[in-house]
Amino acid sequence: MIAKLLPARFCRKDIGAKSGISSLNASRKRRKLNHCVRPVTITQVLVSIVIPAFNEEKYLPGTLRAALKACAVFDQAGWASEIVVCDNNSSDQTASVAKANGVQVVFESFNQIAASRNAAGRAARGDWLVFVDADTQVTPMLFREMMRAMTREDCLGGGCPVTFDSGPWLARQTVIIWNTIGRVMRWAAGSFLFCRASAFRELGGFSQDWFAAEEVEYCIRLNRLGQRLGKRMMILNEPVISSGRKVRALFTLKNLGHGLEAIVTFGETLKQRDNCRYWYDSLR
Repeated sequence: MIAKLLPARFCRKDIGAKSGISSLNASRKRRKLNHCVRPVTITQVLVSIVIPAFNEEKYLPGTLRAALKACAVFDQAGWASEIVVCDNNSSDQTASVAKANGVQVVFESFNQIAASRNAAGRAARGDWLVFVDADTQVTPMLFREMMRAMTREDCLGGGCPVTFDSGPWLARQTVIIWNTIGRVMRWAAGSFLFCRASAFRELGGFSQDWFAAEEVEYCIRLNRLGQRLGKRMMILNEPVISSGRKVRALFTLKNLGHGLEAIVTFGETLKQRDNCRYWYDSLR
């Protein structure tokens, strides 16, 4: 009786129909909203720490301890990592030290740092390669900053400032000049240089024409590649800590003379092993 008195739009059937339509629309909206806020799953990234080593049994243990500790930040982010050491025809226990620390070891008979970097880089399986000198210690803070750079689409690679753990105070301050030049030119020091593995392969790695400063020549080519790809080299803010032996050895009259020759010849003298003896002295 009441149904007859009420307008048709208020009939129970219509009310039920409208209620069903409203529920369906609400359900669709919820599904759409849930689709919009669905968590994004990041594909696991593999980062390879690449360490060239020639007669580094003294410094390599500290370098590996620091690298293994820093790699924990990758685990926390759900990334994977590996460490590859290249024994560059060492006459000491470099290879044994590396194996004792559970890292992968490859061998390169040609005693040259560029060849050593390339051998380890080719053996690495990572999406990113991080080249670290065997007398250099990285930190978790540095790796966190590096990870943020790696997640950027426009990042091709990069480096960071260098500090020395010892050596004459005045000589250690000269690294400020390098750090400034590196930031302006987007050059990474050999102590710490990272890049996409695809870029390493496309460029054919480091030029083996050079017995020193091979990282500068490599960074020049990386920057050119970045211009073509719409990507860039990024110099981080966190520093890496390298051995003060570089300062003590390089700041001798003989090595300073080689440095001046390299500047005058635009680096051509660095293509001769005799002018780079510090890097290949077995008694370093």
